[in-house]
Amino acid sequence: MNIVGLLQGLTFRQSLSKKLKEYNLEINYVDPDKSLVPQLTPAQIIVNGFHIIDRSVIHSCPDLKLVQQSGIGVDNIDIKYCSSKGIYVANVPLANAISVAEHTLFLMFLLSKNISIGTRHPTPRISLLHTRSKTNAGMELHGKTLAIIGLGVTGIEVAKIARGLGMRVEAVTKHPSAKSEGYDKKYFVDDLGGVDRLPEVLARADIISIHTPLTDETRDMFGEKEFSMMKKSAYLINVARASIVNKDALFAALSAQRIAGAAFDVFWKEPPDSEDKMLSIENFILTPHIAGWTSEAIETITRIISINIERVSRGDAPLTVVNKELLI
Repeated sequence: MNIVGLLQGLTFRQSLSKKLKEYNLEINYVDPDKSLVPQLTPAQIIVNGFHIIDRSVIHSCPDLKLVQQSGIGVDNIDIKYCSSKGIYVANVPLANAISVAEHTLFLMFLLSKNISIGTRHPTPRISLLHTRSKTNAGMELHGKTLAIIGLGVTGIEVAKIARGLGMRVEAVTKHPSAKSEGYDKKYFVDDLGGVDRLPEVLARADIISIHTPLTDETRDMFGEKEFSMMKKSAYLINVARASIVNKDALFAALSAQRIAGAAFDVFWKEPPDSEDKMLSIENFILTPHIAGWTSEAIETITRIISINIERVSRGDAPLTVVNKELLI
């Protein structure tokens, strides 16, 4: 079985290689300094990180049986074309929810306490916490309203922590009726509604946190109109996908201080260009897509990926298959 990894993190690669060896399987990782397609062409299984697996990539791999995403989001894979070719697409839907939720709260604290991370020390390797604005005081999270956009597994974990901090938690989700029974206890939210209630929720929220997948429906979900509904003192957090937010609209809102600030763990093009205009704004914080990368999450993710690969290697379907029509 020819397994090729499009993965960068050394810890992740070591963990995955070790687990695959338990099944007598071996993975080869692409060399980023060499042309990608020739390295992928022999692949029967691709383990993907943040690369775009489009029609051209899939077409170049005639023996491909599985595209295994290393996280929950599969918006970077042409699932429809994979299905037409009988190629499984699988993800890891639950493994890093706690890690991402905790990172969300980390970003929330950075914003609310008016803190940023910089390298203003004479020694470049030493990073310092510093105040983004000397004229604005921080704020307490206790008693504030958090709006969670997308009440999936990660959103629920965020709600749990926020409730513990004494915050009021409101959620907007695509199918609220499926979660309407006892939502205050099951999902740790004080108010639950559909997308039609987004305007009123945005108007009330002190912090908005995005946890919805990127789809045709959610792309540019936050634009100029949505920013105009928010409080000037409100903060936006995005640990999902950058393109759920319109970049130009966010830049304009932050530059004009129509909202107080934003913190993202995702960017529109990764890694970002150091000259990108968004990075020049003091009230914008960016972490390098690390929310889900903890030792605990990596352990679980690589175990699930290894199980999926082993199953496909012996002719079975992966456990976490996304294109379920292939199971029929």
